[in-house]
Amino acid sequence: MLRREYKLFKNIGNKDSLTVQYNNENYKILTTFMMTEVTDFYPDVLEALESVISGSMEEYAFDGNLLGIEVGKEITEVYFQFEEELLGDPCFIPTDELYKLVIEWKEMEDRMHRGEDIFPLTLED
Repeated sequence: MLRREYKLFKNIGNKDSLTVQYNNENYKILTTFMMTEVTDFYPDVLEALESVISGSMEEYAFDGNLLGIEVGKEITEVYFQFEEELLGDPCFIPTDELYKLVIEWKEMEDRMHRGEDIFPLTLED
C-alpha cells in the first residue's frame, strides 16, 4: 500500500508551496521530482508518460532542471541528472503508477492554488 502525505510550506517568497512524502523509501526522489519537474514541466512529463503508455513510442527520455526520467512500457527510471551519487539513488517505478502519481500531484497543486483548505492530506491505496 502506498501512502502519500501532501503538505503546504512557505517558500522563499513566503508563498504557499506543495510537497508530498511517500511511505516507500525508494520513492524519496519522487518528492523532488514532483516539486521541480512536474510543477515546472507538467505538460512535457505527461506527454512522455502518455506516449509510452499509449504505445505511440517504445520509450521516452525527458530531462528537466534537476531530474530526468527514462520512460519504459513497464518501468520508468527517475534520476538526478548531476552528481547522482551525492543527491540520491534513482527510483525505478512502474510507469502506470508514476502516471497516476503525476496526475494526482497536478490535482493537489490545482486545489492548493484554488485555496482549498484540505492540507495536510494523506492518501492511501
